[in-house]
Amino acid sequence: MRKILALILTMGLASGGCAWFGGSSSEEVKPAQPQEQTAAPEPAPAPEAPAKDVKGKGKTKAKAEKPAEAKPAASKKVVKTEAQVAAELTMVGNKLAAQAARTVMPSKASKEVRQDSKGFVASYIEVDASNVTTELRPGASGQYVGFIRYQEKVMECRGKTKQEATTTASCEQVKARNLNELIRYDGSTWQY
Repeated sequence: MRKILALILTMGLASGGCAWFGGSSSEEVKPAQPQEQTAAPEPAPAPEAPAKDVKGKGKTKAKAEKPAEAKPAASKKVVKTEAQVAAELTMVGNKLAAQAARTVMPSKASKEVRQDSKGFVASYIEVDASNVTTELRPGASGQYVGFIRYQEKVMECRGKTKQEATTTASCEQVKARNLNELIRYDGSTWQY
């Protein structure tokens, strides 16, 4: 047991010095952080040759220039204008409506078929992605709420047989559902 404690103490002193015990050390131990991309410091301008006095007396004037300071990496968040956020909302709204059109069930590719008194009815849902509307409402401290509105159309195809209802029958819209999706902008991206 004493050997283990001695080993731990030796490793502690070797790796962190007296910092583990509240003492001061020549190096400050910092926790590991992910590295950020930093801009390379701008090279210092070349020193200028001394300028001679206009009267020709041989006196020189040296311009005192401050060395160029390296600019810190841009770690601040880029603040977007309301118009930029609204444009992003429109893009996200169109993307979500297109995704809904691909994933809605029953879809045109896999219709739901049921038997009716007059034959068979194949029904499916079609998302009208061409009429997507968005609305932006400001929230607290750079956050926004977005409304995405689109319409789902319920289509039915009638036929005397199941095969006819799913393939060759003409389809008509029987009802429509107006959908309103609510999403949130957290200051950098849309959360949905």
